[in-house]
Amino acid sequence: MSRTIIACFDDQASADSAIGDYAAWAARRINAPLCLMHVLEQHALTHEDYSGQIGLGTRERMLEERTEEEGQAARQAREAGRHMLEALRARLVDDTLMPEMQQRHGALAPTLREKCTSEDLLVLGRCGRDHNHGDGTNSLGAHLEDLAQHLDVPMLIAPARFQRPTRAMVALDGSKRGLDQLSRLMQWGWLEGLETHVVHVSEPADTEPAERGAELLSAAGIDARAVTLEGDAGRKLPAYAREHDIGLVAMGAYGHSSLRRFLMGSKTHTLLESMPGAVLLMRHI
Repeated sequence: MSRTIIACFDDQASADSAIGDYAAWAARRINAPLCLMHVLEQHALTHEDYSGQIGLGTRERMLEERTEEEGQAARQAREAGRHMLEALRARLVDDTLMPEMQQRHGALAPTLREKCTSEDLLVLGRCGRDHNHGDGTNSLGAHLEDLAQHLDVPMLIAPARFQRPTRAMVALDGSKRGLDQLSRLMQWGWLEGLETHVVHVSEPADTEPAERGAELLSAAGIDARAVTLEGDAGRKLPAYAREHDIGLVAMGAYGHSSLRRFLMGSKTHTLLESMPGAVLLMRHI
């Protein structure tokens, strides 16, 4: 089955969004087509409800006017979204990449469930609508937390600013499936040319998982180093990534992975927001 990189933008996105840059980087790296998708959610068009506050005749007229206003607002939002996609596409296109553009109208999660397959890669930003602090902090949008927990699709979560990764960190949980995912990362070309830190966090420390992973990558010609940390993964992984200027963090979010509890539970914000670069959540990738 073929895979597509799907870069998802809401009604607040702009043509210089780092989501597009990371999606284009990923598409070129794994040689996959890129789709730029603008999703216009209904709440962006909702106006105040005056029903029950005014007389019947006036209320009917105002409801008609509001319907017309909402229709006009929807047309304007679609047009603005189309212009944003066109400007973004013009910025990203070259001889190696010809992005497709799509617009969808509806709730984000159901729209993406309908569009994405388990072989695709979904690229999202950390800051969603109504969750952007505006102060440079990495506020994780509620939509992202919901999708990370309920959408069974690999996701690349982009920070606010694009920085081409030169170092990667692969967080292993010590399971066979973790090693299988590491092999797939290597086969798809995610780690080619990147200094790759294979990290295992446990308590007490266990060096075998990281060493096995690093040996697997080194045998394929990838610059890999094994790292074993002791303690809590939710704190140790982000701290290590910041200390070593990691631009891409890959970790499993599948089955009974010990890392899954940090992604699927109350620690989602703590772990993902504190990572310095892009985060690749692996499912079937």
